[in-house]
Amino acid sequence: MKLYHFALALLTLLLAITGYLAWEGQQEARGQKQELEFMRKQLDARESAYPKKPVSAFAPMSTAPVVTPTAPTTATSTPAPITAASPDSIPAQLTTLQKQVLGMPVLAKITQVEKDQGFVVVNAGKNKQFTKGQKFDVRRGDSVVGRVSISEAIEEKEAVADIDPVMRLPGVSIQVGDELILPVTK
Repeated sequence: MKLYHFALALLTLLLAITGYLAWEGQQEARGQKQELEFMRKQLDARESAYPKKPVSAFAPMSTAPVVTPTAPTTATSTPAPITAASPDSIPAQLTTLQKQVLGMPVLAKITQVEKDQGFVVVNAGKNKQFTKGQKFDVRRGDSVVGRVSISEAIEEKEAVADIDPVMRLPGVSIQVGDELILPVTK
């Protein structure tokens, strides 16, 4: 009878552990899904900020500006030099998210990047009240290129932050000189 009770208790314990692990996996999947949505919104915002160039299947499009000469006003005058704005010099309209990213104050800058070990060193620490576990977005220009969280090594004017692999954009890596800002809200 004792062996039966022991087996029943062990089975109950295993079911409880399995249930907890399944619940934890669902929570992690939900978090991953939210991070993926955030990255998609950032990518959409970045793509919508720049106008798409038309593509022809028959001949490549020229990116040179179309210039129309101006006629001289009198018979003896020479025409003014012709200047046209290139398509690259026309500023694109910023999205709301890009304006929010640009409006965030800089809290620190990245001074060292260790990609292989997955961490960065920033030029602020206890002097800016950084604590273990704080999360910051990494900004370059008008875009968020990643997210870091402060780890245990916090000094007066320097801290180590772990790179969040989930918030990493494909083809983009955190670089020296990138800025730490508070996490951007959507």
